[in-house]
Amino acid sequence: MTSLSRLEKLGTIFTRVRDLMRAGVMKEADKPIWYDIMAAFPPRDAPTHHRDYKKDFLPEILYEEDAVRAQFYKVYGKQTAIDLTQHEQVKMSPCYRFISKYQELKKEGTRQPEELFEAAVAALAQEGLVLRKQSEKRPQKTKKDEEKPDSKQVTKGLALLLQQAMENEKKQTENPSFTTDRTVPEDETNT
Repeated sequence: MTSLSRLEKLGTIFTRVRDLMRAGVMKEADKPIWYDIMAAFPPRDAPTHHRDYKKDFLPEILYEEDAVRAQFYKVYGKQTAIDLTQHEQVKMSPCYRFISKYQELKKEGTRQPEELFEAAVAALAQEGLVLRKQSEKRPQKTKKDEEKPDSKQVTKGLALLLQQAMENEKKQTENPSFTTDRTVPEDETNT
């Protein structure tokens, strides 16, 4: 009766679902998608709670260029945004081009490993790709740095609006049937 037990250590998920269906607690329409597949192809070793699993199941996968890529991003950072769904755009990314050039220079074997990084940067510069180090990047504009309108023009415009509002209020008090026209003459908006 492992299906009716709340203790997860008893039985496998497959036997629990199987027993729930046999007992009528779970309907045939409610069975999980994987149930028929697991019934047709049971695992070699039952996945029980007490089974020992290897901790080093997957070995670390590091490629030779991963160290170069890490150094590139450490020095140059993210250069541009890349749409990973477009294969051609990935091949044109600065990092991809840098690694390709680095590997090409490494195959030639004429330079020391310490010089390869700077040689690849110089070779890309000759091809027209200039890489900027993170410390050399231009500071991005903030809202404070954006162009502000000239304060004299703003003051002059506000003064005109205030003057018009005062004139309209004066006319309204003198003539109650007077309606204000809120259109600004063309020549006043350009000044």
